[in-house]
Amino acid sequence: MSLAVGKQVAHSRATVLRYIMIAVVVVKLVAIGSAWAQHEMLVGVEQGAELTTADASANDTREVLIGRLSLLLFIGAGICWLMWQHRAYANLTLIGSRDTEHTPGWSVGYWFIPLVNLFRPYQITAEIYRRSELLNGRDPIGGLSGPPLVGAWWFVYLVWGGSIRFYTVIGREAKTLPTLLSATNIELTSHVIGVVAAILAIQVIRSIDRFQQAFPETEPVESR
Repeated sequence: MSLAVGKQVAHSRATVLRYIMIAVVVVKLVAIGSAWAQHEMLVGVEQGAELTTADASANDTREVLIGRLSLLLFIGAGICWLMWQHRAYANLTLIGSRDTEHTPGWSVGYWFIPLVNLFRPYQITAEIYRRSELLNGRDPIGGLSGPPLVGAWWFVYLVWGGSIRFYTVIGREAKTLPTLLSATNIELTSHVIGVVAAILAIQVIRSIDRFQQAFPETEPVESR
């Protein structure tokens, strides 16, 4: 594939991915509102307010629908992210030194290896960012530094993933009013973290896409 085609494909995928991530942010904001409404409902019950069956059912239905929509968007965003990342990483082999630390295939594959997927995807994304920014010139002395934006995104992403797992465990065991309130507070916190993670991801995608769209159609002459 030529560099011009590679740039266009990566840009198209990045555009679709950004729109999906924006949808994720919107749904997360709705989820925050839903979790807050549930929190207020439980606080009201704790203070002696009457909870009707209809109100409880409506709350549960709303939470389930938002949860399913969030899951569908997460899966869609994940698939689109991997497709975009594969193309963006492959574009590095078409510019500058053409050097990469890994292969486009493994840049995707590492996401599915337990434990390795706690750090390697960050390294891959950081490499795409830096090499794209530097037109994939020869590695500077000391190697490529990790971009703060990518580091912030990855840290928040891991915290978000941990909060989801924590909420799943707590929510499964929540049967009493105090435990339901605790689970709801954790859910609310998780949604807020998810919004931050999604916004940072959008910035990472936008930055890498901007760098790659600036790749010259003719190779830059390297100084010796």
